[in-house]
Amino acid sequence: MAWLQLTVETDRAHCEALAGFFEQFAAASVSMSAASDEPLFDHSDGQESGHWQRTRVSALLPADIDLDILLVCMRDRIGAEHIFSREIARVDDQDWVADFQQQQKPLIFADRLCVRPGWCDAPEGDYAIVELDPGLAFGTGTHPTTALCLEWLATHDLNGRSVIDYGCGSGILAIAAATLGAAQVYAVDIDEQALAACRENARKNRLESQIKITDATGPVPAAVDVLMANVLLNPLLDLAKRFASLVKPGGSLVLSGLLPDQVETCLAAYRPCFNMQAPVFRDE
Repeated sequence: MAWLQLTVETDRAHCEALAGFFEQFAAASVSMSAASDEPLFDHSDGQESGHWQRTRVSALLPADIDLDILLVCMRDRIGAEHIFSREIARVDDQDWVADFQQQQKPLIFADRLCVRPGWCDAPEGDYAIVELDPGLAFGTGTHPTTALCLEWLATHDLNGRSVIDYGCGSGILAIAAATLGAAQVYAVDIDEQALAACRENARKNRLESQIKITDATGPVPAAVDVLMANVLLNPLLDLAKRFASLVKPGGSLVLSGLLPDQVETCLAAYRPCFNMQAPVFRDE
């Protein structure tokens, strides 16, 4: 079966309405991507909608759909003045799951740690193996902020150490720390979906008893050796005093999730309590 992919560029105020409109026309999938270049991380700019100022909305539609009717209805729904451009492409059917899986490969960090999806064989070599499939919670190792944290873990001695993964998402950092020898690991998040994903990933890696998973109100020790937080700037600023109370003297704090122009603001918040080292960058 062939499909038609219709991609429309619109503004922030109308992208949700456009996505809902495509769903009414039996779209098999609808996705959004940036058409303007501003970063989109939180709502600190005062905008209510978590979308780009100019957003591309792409819909996968049945090949036999009446495009003339759809386009007329689309103009009526959101207004021709809010449709900046549109593209139509034919997409041949394929095994989307198999195609996605073929693109995923094991990731190696510091020649010591391997993160692989469950459908990939472990590479040859003496690696600490973390099995983790992409899911609904953030963290597979491919994103630069996560990769930087995994590189740090793989290059430090964690044997017998206590670790907190604050903002754990999928639990990838907590699982990696436990796999690399940490004795006590705590995974913390405010999102129930992330906590559920973390529990399942800990189970897959047979680490349920080693990793304590809790929301932000749950108990965590007050003097750990390592605290990692791969989140965003605003939560990091809010949590500076909290983190200072959780890391023991001589312990390590590892922060990620920042853009280069946010680093100095973050460092200023943490220098009163920590001896902050020079930042390490990957991509942006």
